[in-house]
Amino acid sequence: MKRAFVRIFFGFFSVIILFSFSRANENSAASGIISVKLYQNQASVIRSVKISLVKGNNEIIIGGLPKLLYDWSMRGSLPKNFRGKILSLEVEQKALIKKREQLIAKTEEKLESLREKDQVLVDELKNINSQEKFLDAILEFTNQTVSRELATRIPQVQVWDNTLDYVTAKRSSLLKQRRKTEKEREQVGKEIQKWEFELSQIAGFNYFKNYQSLNNAALTRRSAMNVQQYADINDDYARKNEMLARPTEKIDVEKRAIVSIFSETGTEADLTLSYLIPNTFWQMLYDVRASREGKSIDMVVYANIYQKTGENWDDVKLSMSTGSPAHSVTAPELSPWFLDVYMPYSAPGTGSVGGVMPKGKKDIAQVQDRSVDEMMRSEIAPAPVTKIEEKGMFYEAVLPMNHTIPSSEKYQKKYISDFRITDKDNVRFYYQCIPQKERNSFLRVKTINSTALPWLNGEAQIFLENEFLGKVSIPHTSKGGEVDFILGMENRLTARKELVKKYEDTSGLFGGNRRILYKYLITVENHLPETAEVTVYDTIPVSKNEKIKVDLENLSPDFTADEKERKSAGYQNGIRKWKLSIKAGGTAEISYDAEITFDKNSSIRGLH
Repeated sequence: MKRAFVRIFFGFFSVIILFSFSRANENSAASGIISVKLYQNQASVIRSVKISLVKGNNEIIIGGLPKLLYDWSMRGSLPKNFRGKILSLEVEQKALIKKREQLIAKTEEKLESLREKDQVLVDELKNINSQEKFLDAILEFTNQTVSRELATRIPQVQVWDNTLDYVTAKRSSLLKQRRKTEKEREQVGKEIQKWEFELSQIAGFNYFKNYQSLNNAALTRRSAMNVQQYADINDDYARKNEMLARPTEKIDVEKRAIVSIFSETGTEADLTLSYLIPNTFWQMLYDVRASREGKSIDMVVYANIYQKTGENWDDVKLSMSTGSPAHSVTAPELSPWFLDVYMPYSAPGTGSVGGVMPKGKKDIAQVQDRSVDEMMRSEIAPAPVTKIEEKGMFYEAVLPMNHTIPSSEKYQKKYISDFRITDKDNVRFYYQCIPQKERNSFLRVKTINSTALPWLNGEAQIFLENEFLGKVSIPHTSKGGEVDFILGMENRLTARKELVKKYEDTSGLFGGNRRILYKYLITVENHLPETAEVTVYDTIPVSKNEKIKVDLENLSPDFTADEKERKSAGYQNGIRKWKLSIKAGGTAEISYDAEITFDKNSSIRGLH
């Protein structure tokens, strides 16, 4: 009975051991980025890695992930026909101590090499000094010889000339060599300074100060020819090793994905990881080429990409989304609208004060991330074009071919697509005049976004008949929406506003009203070679108090305002516009009288 129990026990124990070995099958794998979807506020990155699995449980560690990624966003997937499943996926952060030590050692080797080079240059300067002293001795000896010869015998002029020529040529050569060596030493000094700064950034301030102390002591001993006497700097050396063994600052970290996978058989599979990462976004840039002759607009749309995620996107499928996913999705709350009589502040015991109104939340709901669609390829590849699709509430542009976007502080520009708007009903050029502020007019275009993309806020370079006019901002314009933007200033179509007459009168001796009459004239002159469609904007006085009366009289011509215009905020604030058609070389006039009446004892703000 005991023997049977022992056999059963050892058999069960063996199964446990085999099962433990199966669970302990852990291996590391290197992944590569295959696609990136850029949003307005972050990016969705997809990585792929080929893994080898044994039957049973497997633990796969995928390192080299950027430390900025959102841990909660990590997702993993296996092929649809895979016989097994992912049991768990977690993200951990790991300090790259070995990598830091290697960088420190490499930097110190570079500094040692530069200091050795600097020492060679110092030796060259010492040699030059020795040769210059030798030349000085030659000149001194020659001077003494000349004095004796002049006193006792005929001077040997030829010998003196030869000596002077030799000294002059040699000194010139030495000076040239000195300047070259000093310049080289200056460059080496800049390199040492650069790499010392690099070391301080990698190793930290405390390590760098200790390194300087150790290095200066070594140089002092070497210059004193006491190379073997290092006993008194052993403490600094030990401290350096201790800092390497127990680093406390400037340590690089990476994140690793630890994936537990159960497989029914031993096999290979492609594991896909996706995650969200900040420090990257994109904006739309435009080249707008307008033509009055062709009544058309050619628009080229670019993506201006910023990515400082810490990982390079090498040869990846790239797409841009107009969305900005939110990490917290809540609906806004309405605040109550209270009305109360204003009560001025009173001393304690004589009055009361109001309460505090609640605040509403401002979070905006957004949509979830979607993976990038696989691009179709044929044997005969057509011209590469951007694939534009509507994805839920947003639009997505998938760029053709693969792209490389390194992690950098610089913006990187990528072509999306170009569009042409030619419908005469969708493109209208006109001139805007604001004579109260500017004498010259502005050429504008009103058009409808009939392209496949909404236009996001962005900077546009403006060209008219292929002539660069400047840069403007394109406002956000939804697909099918109308947009009106400025093209440039035109000094051949001008407008000026004049106060022709100002008249005041007062009725009543001790009471009554005061009346002020302003007579205005606006003159628009067209020096263009063609008829110009002009919209003139001006402001009339608006009363904000029932005690002030404003009348507009003798208006010619009448301003333009439909029912929608009359309800607009601009119209309510006194902005009026006139639409005119002025022939080449022609002139148009707008005149009106503004009469303001109020109690003569009142003080009125805003009078001109």
